[in-house]
Amino acid sequence: MGVPTVMSPLPPELAEVAKAQLGRLPVLAAELAALLRDKEESYRRVEETAPDELRKVCEVNLRNAFDAFLECRDVHIECARKTARAQARMGIPLPAVLRAFRIAGTFSYQAIVERAIPPGTITPEQLLPVSTAIWRIVDAYSETIATAYTEVAADEARCAEKARAAWLDGLLDGRVTRPAEFADAARGLGLPVAGPFVVLYADAADPAPSTVVDPARWRAVWRRTADAEVGVVVVPGDLRGLRQSLDRLAGAVGMSPPVTGMHLLPAALRRARIARRCLAPGEHGAAAFTDRPLTTLVAGAGALAGELARDILANLLALPAAERDVLLTTLRVWFAEHGSAKDAAERLFVHPNTVRYRIRRVQELTGRDLADPRGTAELYLAIETQRLGAA
Repeated sequence: MGVPTVMSPLPPELAEVAKAQLGRLPVLAAELAALLRDKEESYRRVEETAPDELRKVCEVNLRNAFDAFLECRDVHIECARKTARAQARMGIPLPAVLRAFRIAGTFSYQAIVERAIPPGTITPEQLLPVSTAIWRIVDAYSETIATAYTEVAADEARCAEKARAAWLDGLLDGRVTRPAEFADAARGLGLPVAGPFVVLYADAADPAPSTVVDPARWRAVWRRTADAEVGVVVVPGDLRGLRQSLDRLAGAVGMSPPVTGMHLLPAALRRARIARRCLAPGEHGAAAFTDRPLTTLVAGAGALAGELARDILANLLALPAAERDVLLTTLRVWFAEHGSAKDAAERLFVHPNTVRYRIRRVQELTGRDLADPRGTAELYLAIETQRLGAA
């Protein structure tokens, strides 16, 4: 409320009237409660669920106001704060509470002036401090009420967000297992129980995929932790639009296959993580779990793939660094260009025969023939493992 206001002492006649009305406080509180019930539907509902509660609240706040009036000081706002927070949690709209306090202000003025002071006893100039003091109290209450409602709304938003995060965590880590829990989670998160869903996974260091997934097109819930951002997206139709949006991301994101049913979300999250690992450092856009099956196998079993790759490439890896790196780069580009020595040569700025020579050298060192499907698969596994940094 700022700096406390010191008001002029009340004329003795006014002070006596106010003290007399303070002695009638239970009666005044009952009258005010009846008036509020008559004026505001919200307070009629309160009375139905908690009889006599409204009268008690009126008595506490009237007593606080009368004490401030008699002592010529600012009103203590804590009881108004408690009242406002309680009524906010009961769902009473803020405008209704503000109207109620204005009604209470008019009621208090009438209780002191119109119903208790004989006409002609006090001059209009003496009455002016009464209305000034009462409306100062109402203004202080109103400011406190508005602040309390804002605080409650913020508290409820934080609680709702915590509840949503708890439901999402429970779904993704498999702690939610019963049909009733799935139904509660669906309501809490605003998702259909059956889906279909895809799970998105991005490392925390990457741009957040939530920034490119348009909520007007796709219903989604997001969870950001210190390590990652995870999203569950409802995908009732074709995934191409979602993929196109994710490909605009200046970072990498893994996408699970669509799943039907919340019970499959933990498995979908595991696949989204594996899909993300299919993108090497520096790559960006979306990687779906099914995009590159062999790479997905490498990413899903990195330690095992690394062990195999080191065995396949052992002789090549033993070469001096310069020769080793040239051969590995050439093999990687040769695969990227679908086995075309001409196209690989253009990318490497060398003659096609140079590419062919290097590929023969790789075959000699590894004992794998790139004309043999098995040899091709094994070398591709090895080079993808190298690309992903698992070897």
